Amino acid sequence: MEEEIKKSGINVVVTPCAHCYTTIKTELPKLTGKKKRNYKVLHLSQFIHNLLKEGKLKLEKPIKAVVCYHDPCYIGRKGDGVYEEPREIITTIPGVTFKEIEFTREFSSCCGGGGLVRAYLPLLSVEVSKEKIERQFIPAGAEVVVSSCPFCYQNLYEGSETFENIEVLDIIEVLLKSME
Repeated sequence: MEEEIKKSGINVVVTPCAHCYTTIKTELPKLTGKKKRNYKVLHLSQFIHNLLKEGKLKLEKPIKAVVCYHDPCYIGRKGDGVYEEPREIITTIPGVTFKEIEFTREFSSCCGGGGLVRAYLPLLSVEVSKEKIERQFIPAGAEVVVSSCPFCYQNLYEGSETFENIEVLDIIEVLLKSME
């Protein structure tokens, strides 16, 4: 993969998947033995954050909701500590009331969807997400739960089906709602 990227002239790799981000940025160099890359690796939330800072993207349509963010393990604790960029994206959206849940950033609890838990123990995985919603998001008053990982999104979405008035969105879905 490293050689293909180098040959293609790509200088930035952007991925919406927290697992892919950690694999490409952290694990691939370990596997190939190449510590230095000729390209930058960004999670989609970092890329979007940069576009907002540079004024290349504007979020203008209000979203009137209490929004809470779930820190995905693979861009947070197990990754690079990507914590602030998604929060800054969310708080840029007009009308949003952003609230933190009890355990965030490096103290965030897993949603149950990562580390192959969902693949091997799907029922337990969804039960973990239901418990997180019940113990952390509902007490914070969340109407919308946002994550930056497709595994977290899917797991939290399935867990949210038990609860009324909780919408689960990926970070890109929140952006699209604010750009419509």
